[in-house]
Amino acid sequence: MPAYTFDRRTLLAGVGGAALIAGVGSLSACSKSSDSGKNTATANSAVKLPTYIAYTGVKPDLPGTEQGVDPAFRNYPKDRPKSVEETPGNGETLSGMANIYYAVPPGPSKNSYWAGLNKRLGLTLDLQMVGNADYTQKFATTIAGNDLPDMLQMQVVANFPALLEKRFTKLDEYLAGDAIKDYPNLANIPTRTWKSAVYNGALYGIPIPRGAIGAYHFIRQDLFEAAGLSPEPKSYDELVETGKALTDRKKRRWAYGLINQPRQLLGRMNGEPNSWRNEGGKLTNTYETEEYKQTITDLIAMWKSGVIHPDAFNPAQPFKQLFNAGTVAINAADGYPGWTQYILDNASNPNFKLGLMPSYKRDGSGLAHWAYGSGVYSITGLKKQDDPEKIKLILRVLNYLAAPFGTEEHMYRLYGQEGVDHTVNSEGNPSLTKVGTANTVLPIRYLADAPYAIYQPGRPQDADTQHDYQSLEIPTGISNPTVGLFSNAAATKNPTADKNFTDAINEIIQGRKPFSTMDDLIKTWKSAAGDEMRKEYEEQLQKAATPR
Repeated sequence: MPAYTFDRRTLLAGVGGAALIAGVGSLSACSKSSDSGKNTATANSAVKLPTYIAYTGVKPDLPGTEQGVDPAFRNYPKDRPKSVEETPGNGETLSGMANIYYAVPPGPSKNSYWAGLNKRLGLTLDLQMVGNADYTQKFATTIAGNDLPDMLQMQVVANFPALLEKRFTKLDEYLAGDAIKDYPNLANIPTRTWKSAVYNGALYGIPIPRGAIGAYHFIRQDLFEAAGLSPEPKSYDELVETGKALTDRKKRRWAYGLINQPRQLLGRMNGEPNSWRNEGGKLTNTYETEEYKQTITDLIAMWKSGVIHPDAFNPAQPFKQLFNAGTVAINAADGYPGWTQYILDNASNPNFKLGLMPSYKRDGSGLAHWAYGSGVYSITGLKKQDDPEKIKLILRVLNYLAAPFGTEEHMYRLYGQEGVDHTVNSEGNPSLTKVGTANTVLPIRYLADAPYAIYQPGRPQDADTQHDYQSLEIPTGISNPTVGLFSNAAATKNPTADKNFTDAINEIIQGRKPFSTMDDLIKTWKSAAGDEMRKEYEEQLQKAATPR
């Protein structure tokens, strides 16, 4: 699974955003009023979030924690209780749209998994599956054409609050407080993730939860062992020596791939804030800190030493494939669910050994602060409907799709029918067949999903490895104080401003511009977007805009 996660600061940039605003006449008219009084800190802080009721029907081998460590299972539970007693639908058709990272699977007439899912849901699920690279454009044209499906994986765009008010359903009467008890699998979604669905003083979507850990520092443990290296370099100096020891240009091997990956690792080592630093309601962006300048200084030295892949500044670099091939030894920032895909991608390589590297302070005096992820992948919006019963039907379907790990519904959703889509070993662990691999990739997990659970079929030791790593790093974590807040400047001006800034910084790292230009770059970014973003975020912070 990719590292991408939804963030209220995530942007619909370029043509997609332009098409959205230009193509929706009535919505465009209300664009200037997106902050006209409805999407205010006061209104949002008054929203009553759904009551959290944890699912307890399955006991993990290693428990999760309130701080954010995910529960871990060494094997898939053999007893798989049902979490949904009644069939959600009664022969209707529901439409939905979400992105997909795989080849589009066959339709229900040629896909027994999809047909079986329809039967279990008691309806026909009509899905638009859009390749991830094309989703921004497709989302824009779908909104502009007002041809909305019943369920839509949302993207945060310019004037997002106005879009929600115009086209999507307020869900408070169905989900706020104890009302969510009608949908127990949705009630199992952590409270913190619901905050990302609050706009205009109301609940406007179903969050797709993700773990607090956000990303891992993946390493090729086999390459570390072959070089006799510790997987825990405990200072900047040790990290530098580790990078040099792993790099062998004659073997076409480098320590790091994409430039942004060691940047994040060094940022933690140097004590950068998690995007923004909040000091008494005053925000400082990481670009404005001395810690960031130290990180760029370190990257200049790393680049000169040759430990970073020569194509590191190409955003299209296939960093996962380079890691799988052993061309890159440290994948320093990739989404934590990527563990499963790396294991699957390297199943035929007996030498492949995946590991995780802790991040330490620059002076080696202890663990560095971890940077928490946003905790959500996206939210699912429900288009406005005339019939409240239709909303309840959609929520029942999403409740089914959010079935927790270990339940009968979860087992089917991920692995399909035993004997066709998967086989099961003596420990109860499923293994997808060739048919199941192709058929089960419906992007329904991006319409509703359960909280994450650590599990790797057939590799019980992986549960302990990941749980240990999360238990080590999560207690050190710091949050991005703007998660859960909306900035229109972030959605309209920052994509271009940030790209210009980053491009120029990359020139500095490569020695094409002097380091002394950094201060002017920061001033330009602040003027173009940064100061306006800060103002919008601070207004909400100072009004304590945290929904209940």
